[in-house]
Amino acid sequence: MPESGTAPRKVALAACAGYGPGLDEALRALLAHLGGIGAFVRPGQSVLVKPNLLTDKEPERAVTTHPAVVRALVRLVRQAGGKPLVADSPNSVAKLTKVWEASGFRRMCAEEDVPLLNLEQAGSVAFEKDGCRFSIARPVLDADVIINVPKVKTHVLMTLTAAVKNMYGAVPGYQKTQLHRDHPTVAAFGRLLAAVYRTARPHLSIADGIRGMSGDGPSAGEPVQLGFLAASADAVALDLTLCRILRIEPSAVAYLAVLTDGRLDDPVEIAGETVARVAPASFRTPGAVLPRLIPSAVVRLIRPLVWIRPAFSDRCVGCGRCVRACPAQALRLPAQAPGGANDRPEERRGRVRPELAASACIGCCCCHEVCPENAVSMRPSPLLSIMRRGKPL
Repeated sequence: MPESGTAPRKVALAACAGYGPGLDEALRALLAHLGGIGAFVRPGQSVLVKPNLLTDKEPERAVTTHPAVVRALVRLVRQAGGKPLVADSPNSVAKLTKVWEASGFRRMCAEEDVPLLNLEQAGSVAFEKDGCRFSIARPVLDADVIINVPKVKTHVLMTLTAAVKNMYGAVPGYQKTQLHRDHPTVAAFGRLLAAVYRTARPHLSIADGIRGMSGDGPSAGEPVQLGFLAASADAVALDLTLCRILRIEPSAVAYLAVLTDGRLDDPVEIAGETVARVAPASFRTPGAVLPRLIPSAVVRLIRPLVWIRPAFSDRCVGCGRCVRACPAQALRLPAQAPGGANDRPEERRGRVRPELAASACIGCCCCHEVCPENAVSMRPSPLLSIMRRGKPL
């Protein structure tokens, strides 16, 4: 696959109103601008389809890639003679079988008779690239073709999560906590995402932008009707185009600057629909992101005054997912929680909340990402609020 900044840097866009009738036709038309599925899949090849299965949320919540998009893609892959399989590694605290069930992927894969792989049990290979150490699941490395199918969403730490960041799911979930600890700043985590992408580079990326997420994504934002699909052989070009569509400044997405060597305005050829025709009338970006352009030396000096930390609302049911996901071990549940241990979640709501050791928090947003109740909000420090006042990303 070509590096960013070299041909091809072509992104196809197609309007698509929903996940029912018309989706298959829209996907086929989208890929026709890139030479069709046959330009990427040859008969007999194994094709790993990599959706975003972040956690155990229903498709309507717009947290995960919609199974209807992957179903349509699986059928196209088979028509091209490929052998599809579906795999992803959700966050480290979500039970994989619950993710498959809630997201609709277990049912879809059973109906399509396509393997649904557990990347946590498939083994992995260790890599060291660009100063980052991580492992990639073997099925990702062994596949003849990787087709990346991200969900178009905001992200409270990285601003955007789409094609490049979706490949972070090639890292088995149990490693993700340690990697967040090792790369605690926005810039450092952006470099890690870039290194993972360069190691597990997809051959084709297809973004599910039919229904996306705005606000405080990737799991606690608001579902929003966007009405488009986007595809490219170059995931970096695809994410740059999504920034244009959603009116996100590319410099706010840390990994894009790394992968383009700072050439964020390099031209991208658009095929099919225009950016203007698919751009939403309004789109809300995360409200509590750290400034991206402050030099790291300055960040270290002002870190005591510039931070984002979690706050827990009355929606909290004391499930402990955030505690288990915290790479800095900055959260704990009170030893004596009100109510009974066998209470249903709705009976525990608002009675117990995690306690935060503020000095240990690294602002990684893992707690926000995994909360099943959307009870976590990331609050900026007073100085950060002043720095961001009147300057939305």
